Amino acid sequence: MQIESISIKNFRVFQDVVIKNIPSMAVFVGANGSGKSTLFDVFGFLRDSLVHNVKSALINRGGFNEVVSRGSTGPISFEVKFREGSDGPLAVYSLAIGLHEGLPAVVKEQLKYRRGQRGQPWKFLDFKLGEGQAVINESEYGKPAAEMKREPQKLESNDIL
Repeated sequence: MQIESISIKNFRVFQDVVIKNIPSMAVFVGANGSGKSTLFDVFGFLRDSLVHNVKSALINRGGFNEVVSRGSTGPISFEVKFREGSDGPLAVYSLAIGLHEGLPAVVKEQLKYRRGQRGQPWKFLDFKLGEGQAVINESEYGKPAAEMKREPQKLESNDIL
């Protein structure tokens, strides 16, 4: 997998950061306190959220109010653009985390692939607050005349990815 860009909003020191054209090997340098460790913690946070849940990932980092950028009003959000292989289709994973009824929740989660240069993206996942749809025939993606088959799903909790 090759990450091409990442957008981070309201995660600690990153109020609105976009890193584009990320090479397969990258070195991040900067002064102390400039966000190098926070950048790597973005990936740790996403891993912890996926393996456990968003609430647990936030608690391990001091809670929502310690993770969200100071003075921000919007949700914590991430958008990762990547490809499977060098010539694979562009995939976009987006995640927004906010407070719902005072508790951390996945406000929005999407995974979509672009179908060719001009086609509409396939939304493999499309969830809001623990409810949404997921494609159940993802192996058909890219085949001629393939039709998406979506299935409505409701998660046990709105803090699960």
